[in-house]
Amino acid sequence: MRKTTTVVFLTLGFALYGCGGSSGGEPSPGPEPSPGTCPECDWNIEQWKLTLPISRDDFYGSGGDSAAELIPADCSGKQTLSNDTRLDYFWVDSNDKRAHFYVNLGDKGATTTNSNYVRSELRELYNYQTSNRCSSSNQNWAINNSHTLSSELQIEQYPQISGIAPKVILGQIHGYEIKQALVKLLWEGENTPVRVIFNDKFEPNNETCSDCQSFSVDLGTVKAHDNWRYDIHADKQAITVSTTINGVTTSKELPWGVPVEANDGNKYTLTKDWLNETFYFKAGIYPQIKPDTQYQNQIFEVSFNKINIEHK
Repeated sequence: MRKTTTVVFLTLGFALYGCGGSSGGEPSPGPEPSPGTCPECDWNIEQWKLTLPISRDDFYGSGGDSAAELIPADCSGKQTLSNDTRLDYFWVDSNDKRAHFYVNLGDKGATTTNSNYVRSELRELYNYQTSNRCSSSNQNWAINNSHTLSSELQIEQYPQISGIAPKVILGQIHGYEIKQALVKLLWEGENTPVRVIFNDKFEPNNETCSDCQSFSVDLGTVKAHDNWRYDIHADKQAITVSTTINGVTTSKELPWGVPVEANDGNKYTLTKDWLNETFYFKAGIYPQIKPDTQYQNQIFEVSFNKINIEHK
């Protein structure tokens, strides 16, 4: 049985390790990078790629208007992901040692396939140690064992726009080439419970699903600037999601093929067809508000001091 564990303890020091070089764009002030990897936290940047809220044209000078990505340098041909990676959209603070993800909703921004929203978000590269590490089709896992994403984080800044809730996705399980996400963990304000959104079924090959139903469950309310934790776990029996806020853990289990009650009082069933697909974790910020010039300086900023992925 395969077991791989990647843990990021940012309070102990967060080093970004790649193949050298510096990133494009103007960097935000950040820490002086430490050479090499971070043995204390078992962090290896090569197991992730980072999607940015800026186009390839604007970031690299070419490549089109879709969102730029920083991936391991020997994959991209652009030596961009290294200990020197410090951007307006992602940096590690020299004081609190936390990894910060940042989006200004007033910027033009750039999106990814199947989305109208920008993001500063990590995408897991599951098979980064293989010869196929540069191919997205080979960077996904099947739900044949146990898979967990755990993060400790806090909301540093959020937009305050009249009539619009500050919705931001902070963690996901996403199916490969599936438009409907399996799990999205959403924060939408200090007085609204953290909500986890599921899709009961899906269509493959990035097709639109006419009869898919999304539903959600609540996992406790958290204020900005409070440190808290979420856990997203998938295995052959169920999806389990939880938060720990001010020492209180709230957990929900959703077995495959079994009706469960959602926030709206109705019952929904996660189809077992999901078990035949492959997946990847995501962590960071994915605001659910379309960028607009009228939202200049309406900011989402979230910092993480721990990211832990475990496959076993």
